[in-house]
Amino acid sequence: MGKAVRVMIVVFCLLSASILSFAEEEQQLVGQTSINEKSDSPAVENLGNSIDQAIDSARQKIKEAPSSLKDKTALGYLLLKKGSLEEAGKVFDEVLEVNGNYHEALTGKGIVLSRMGKDQEAEEVLQNALQLNPNPVRTYYELGLLYEKRGDFIQANTEYKKGIEKFKQGRK
Repeated sequence: MGKAVRVMIVVFCLLSASILSFAEEEQQLVGQTSINEKSDSPAVENLGNSIDQAIDSARQKIKEAPSSLKDKTALGYLLLKKGSLEEAGKVFDEVLEVNGNYHEALTGKGIVLSRMGKDQEAEEVLQNALQLNPNPVRTYYELGLLYEKRGDFIQANTEYKKGIEKFKQGRK
């Protein structure tokens, strides 16, 4: 088996493990049931409606506490999950105007930029977020995806491994 094939197998395995942990983290961030929990809730089964409801709920929280960066960031991630990239980017920008070092918003902004195809900007923002983030697992994952998209599988594998190492340390 060639070296490139082995690297791809390792990347695939790491990516699979990472996706499960990040899906769990994202759902917990937006207050939904964990993917590992059983639920009879129709809202959990119908994510299309539940994401809109979660967005409405997040907007209501922001009306009640307009200075809450955490609530605004959660809204940004919900919009990102829905696929509303431009709106999510605007929300993350609003948070970063108040606190340019808010690592969760920086990671969200990096994800938006990456999904919009602005890879160079995304890499800079994610690298900045990585420096500020005490729980950098998601940021390492997003950098891995970015490098994988570029075809730099060795660097992608390195980032995935760093993320898994931090995850094993109990970090998020």
